[in-house]
Amino acid sequence: MFKKTLKVTAIVGALVMTMGVIKPIEVDAATASGTATSTVNLRTGASTKYRTIGKLKKGAKVKILSSKNGWHKVKYSNKTGWSSGKYIKKSTSSSSNRDVKKRLKVKAYAYTGGGYTATGTKAKYGTLAVDPKVIPYGTKVYIKELDKVFTAEDCGGGIKGNKIDIYMNSSSACSKWGVKTITLEILK
Repeated sequence: MFKKTLKVTAIVGALVMTMGVIKPIEVDAATASGTATSTVNLRTGASTKYRTIGKLKKGAKVKILSSKNGWHKVKYSNKTGWSSGKYIKKSTSSSSNRDVKKRLKVKAYAYTGGGYTATGTKAKYGTLAVDPKVIPYGTKVYIKELDKVFTAEDCGGGIKGNKIDIYMNSSSACSKWGVKTITLEILK
């Protein structure tokens, strides 16, 4: 049922955007970190047309909240604004920083909508729906493509075997993710 609803939502959203009724908006990305590679302006929007609200000095560490048209929405010193992606280097996580138990190739879907998980927690970004016979509830899982550690705490009727469902914050993030074959790092 959920997959059918998600497909219908994705199709309707694509049709509406194609007809020009609404414009595409920024996509919720995983929160990542980055470093300014030179002094760069912090702006109110994703273009040089927007007002400057501050500067990031070379070496400044930022949280990347989302991305749009080559620009990153970043948080720095309690300020949130946009900086050109040309001057923000995303940090890469190395698996040597994590204690990896095993790697598992899976088909990864995305879902949203809130509610409570099979383990009784509130669904949020960081929640993973799994087949508990393959990945037990409570397991910490690193997803390289999102540069984030997720917790296996939900399941779904269509999630059997090596399939997972990643909770996203919005329908647009789910649509952007689509379905991908990825390799998970199951953490100890």
